[in-house]
Amino acid sequence: MLKMKNKKSVFSAAALGAVLSVSLLFSSSVSAIAPTYAKWASRTKVIYASSGSIEWAAGAAKWKNATNFNVSTGGTDKSYYAYTVNDSSVTWDGICSTTVNAGIITSATLKLNTYFTSQPKYTTAIINGVTGHEIGHSLGLEHTGIVETTSIMNPYTFDSSNVPVRALSPSSSDITATNSLYPLLQSAATNASTGYHSADGIYLSPSWAVYYEDEEALTKAADLVVKGTVSKEKGNTFKARGEYQTYKKEVRLEVAEVLKGDISLLNSSISVAQMGGSDGIVTVYGEHTTHLNKNQEVVLFLRKTEDNTYIPINEDDSIFVINQTGGINNISTQKQLDINTLQ
Repeated sequence: MLKMKNKKSVFSAAALGAVLSVSLLFSSSVSAIAPTYAKWASRTKVIYASSGSIEWAAGAAKWKNATNFNVSTGGTDKSYYAYTVNDSSVTWDGICSTTVNAGIITSATLKLNTYFTSQPKYTTAIINGVTGHEIGHSLGLEHTGIVETTSIMNPYTFDSSNVPVRALSPSSSDITATNSLYPLLQSAATNASTGYHSADGIYLSPSWAVYYEDEEALTKAADLVVKGTVSKEKGNTFKARGEYQTYKKEVRLEVAEVLKGDISLLNSSISVAQMGGSDGIVTVYGEHTTHLNKNQEVVLFLRKTEDNTYIPINEDDSIFVINQTGGINNISTQKQLDINTLQ
C-alpha cells in the first residue's frame, strides 16, 4: 500500500490506486442546468458541414426542434464550420472552438473525431449525441457536472465500462438554458461572460470519450503515471495558425518517480502539453485546462503522443498537485486526500 512518511509522498505503482481513491473526484461543480457563457447575435444560424454532414444535421435538429435557436446545416460560411477528423493523439471524441468578443460568439468550429466514433460502441444515436453536444457548446452552453446524466451537456460519452453516461438529446434544463439566451420576443443582446470565458478569445469545449470514474480506471488508461516537478514553462506550440484545437502550452517535467510505464524515464525530463495557448495574436482557453506552473510538484496520468510529448488524460481530470504537507489535490476540484488515513 502506498505510504506517506514524515509528511512526504512515497509512491509505489501497485498502491497508487489506494491513495488517490479518496481524492479522485473529477467532475466540475454540479449544476442541474448547463451554465451559459455567451451567445450569437442572432438566433438563426446555418452550419457549414464539409464532412460528416448527416451527423451534424442530426445534432442540429436536436436543438432546432426543441429550442428557440433555429440551427441547421447546409451553409457555406466557415464562421460556423463543422467537419470530421481522425486524431489518435487526443482523448476527446468531439470538440468545439468558439470565438467570443464581449459576450458575443462571432464564430464556431466543431470537430467530430472518427478515431473514436468509428469504434463499434459508437452507435448512430451516440454519434449524433456527440454532435448535438458540441453544437450545444456552439450555442453558448458549458458543461454540466458528471452526475447530470439527463443532460446532453454532460462532459463525457462513456464511462470506463463502456456504459453511455450522457443524454442523447437536450434535457428540459438544457432547453431552458438555451431559451434564456435566445428569447423569442427579442433579439439576442450582449450576454455577460461567466467563469473562464470572462476574457475575449477562443474557447475550447471538448466531449471526452471516456469518464475514468476511479483511480484504477485512470491508471489503466494511462501510458505513463509519474510523480515529478515542473522545471520549466516551455511556451506555446500549434500546428497551424487558426487550428485552435492544436494550440498547446508545454512544460518540462523532471520525473522523480515512475509509477507506471517506461522506467527509463526515471530522473529524466519529459515534455507535457496542455490545451490552449497563444499564437501572439489570439489567446486560446480550454474549458478543462488549468496550466501547470514552474516548481509545482505533481502526479500526472499521461498519454504519449506520436512526437514523444505527453498529454494529461482529459486535461484537469488527471492532474494532481502535491502540497507542502504531502497532501494530494486534484488541480480542478481541489478535493484533498487526508494523509492521516495513510499513516
